[in-house]
Amino acid sequence: MAGEYRTFKQLQKEKMTFEELKSFAKEVTEAYAKSDIAYSQTNTAKDNYLTKKGLRDVMDYAIVTNLVSRETCEQVLQKAISNQRKKTQETGSSSITHHKELIRRREEFLLNAYARAEVQKIAKDIAEHPDYPIHYFTLKNNIESDRLTKGILKRAIVENIVSDEVMEKIIERSLKGIEINRVKHKAKQYFAALKKQREENQTKSPQK
Repeated sequence: MAGEYRTFKQLQKEKMTFEELKSFAKEVTEAYAKSDIAYSQTNTAKDNYLTKKGLRDVMDYAIVTNLVSRETCEQVLQKAISNQRKKTQETGSSSITHHKELIRRREEFLLNAYARAEVQKIAKDIAEHPDYPIHYFTLKNNIESDRLTKGILKRAIVENIVSDEVMEKIIERSLKGIEINRVKHKAKQYFAALKKQREENQTKSPQK
């Protein structure tokens, strides 16, 4: 295939295993992230016989499916912003917007990868220690971000992974310390919506 510039779809159709595809995506993304700031996507694409869109799709795939570290994700963003500024004299806002969407999808991917038993363990631990900040549990459990930790709590409630007692403790600790009425009201609405989803899921899949 040397000499042909491939799209991501063409890569997926090549005679490489799924693991080889993941390895390729990881290597290409890390190489781009660690290269000199002047080494553009065009250079990286040519080196790997990819179209520019093919390269972007490969790196997006590596980021979303957690093939590379969060640090590598941020390095890719900084290079993208720098290159965009050079080409268009813009602030790099479109790169930032795209990156935020990739991180949102990445965290969704990571959240769904947690086994129910692990979600239950983390949620119960947080519920039983209301005076510890969320960030403490993020670090303790090697979770990628506080937002993902909160996503684990949401999943624990909505999917009926924890008991009603644990759920109420999670809600209580979340509301604790909120002094602005408008903010507290919004938080209460949020948890009311989660409870509604929880009840709907209980109806669909009764607990044994």
